Amino acid sequence: MGNTAIQKVIKDVDVSGVLEQYTGEILARPEPVEIGTIAPEIFIGISTLDITKDISDKLTASVPLDGIEIKPTGQIYLCHIQYRRMLNDAFGMGNWALRPLGGFQKTVKTKRKGEQNEEDTIIVCREYALYIRGKYASSAIGEQEYIESNDMMSASDACEGTESNAIMRCCKKLGMGLEMWDKKFVAKFVKDYCVQVWRKGKSKPQYRLKDGEPWFDETGIVDPQKKQVSTQPEPQTQRTESKHEQPYNGQPVVGIKSITSKPGESNGKSWTKYFITTSDGETIPTFDKKIAELAGKAKAEDFGVIITKETKGKYTNIVGMEKMPEPDFSDPGKFGLSAQNENPEQDDINHEEIPF
Repeated sequence: MGNTAIQKVIKDVDVSGVLEQYTGEILARPEPVEIGTIAPEIFIGISTLDITKDISDKLTASVPLDGIEIKPTGQIYLCHIQYRRMLNDAFGMGNWALRPLGGFQKTVKTKRKGEQNEEDTIIVCREYALYIRGKYASSAIGEQEYIESNDMMSASDACEGTESNAIMRCCKKLGMGLEMWDKKFVAKFVKDYCVQVWRKGKSKPQYRLKDGEPWFDETGIVDPQKKQVSTQPEPQTQRTESKHEQPYNGQPVVGIKSITSKPGESNGKSWTKYFITTSDGETIPTFDKKIAELAGKAKAEDFGVIITKETKGKYTNIVGMEKMPEPDFSDPGKFGLSAQNENPEQDDINHEEIPF
């Protein structure tokens, strides 16, 4: 860039409030602000917000126990929706707002050596300020984990999550939901309302609410009276053999133990993810409603199915399922059965055709 171009850029820059008018001394540059915001500077009105006692009582009131959630790692928290409702109740809708103070930043959390079924996680961060009635109230950095291979979360979902996390941290500075950081309260809540469970493939037990839905891959509740050190399912020799677990043309046939579902939304599109637990103790997801419906019939009518799986990265999904074909007793070897032990009269397989 030539000197003429540089001079033009300097001439066009607004230096009001940066250079002393007479001496040319460089002064502190004011914080950059967006045009049209209600606050001309970031910290406008700091420590001057007038909060009446009745509003203060609302903000610092004890949080309802049924609104508290717990992370698998044991930290309790209030959903961002709870904080939004408390702010609306105290100040009225439209009288408070979160303002971003910068762009999104990201760091990479590398998986630890020896960890299985894990990949590098991106941590997305952004700083926000909470304004109430046009005055600065607090600020905090919100963060959200993002795993690129997770089909249930887009990059925009992760960015949105930073605001939800920031509102919780901003409200803490106003005295809202302080129980979430009170060690004695946390310990009592976890003891009274939470439980530790084993999950398939996890090296440590994880938490959930006692009255919450079990994890789709949950294998049992931790017994505090026993020294349990493994989260793996019981050995093959210790579990009851399912009558469905016989091969057909080299393909495993399994029964269906349970089907659960979880709705969600990504990029404005709604979806439902189904979790199918088979008789061999494996829980596999699928987004295919027809597969879930067939699994439901297999469970209700107690017939075996042949499952086709597809693995992409660390995620495995069911992409196909069919009812085990009618037995051909002229060749009992297809089913891994002995002709002396099985005959058509003793067959307990439902022969009804199940359409997809």
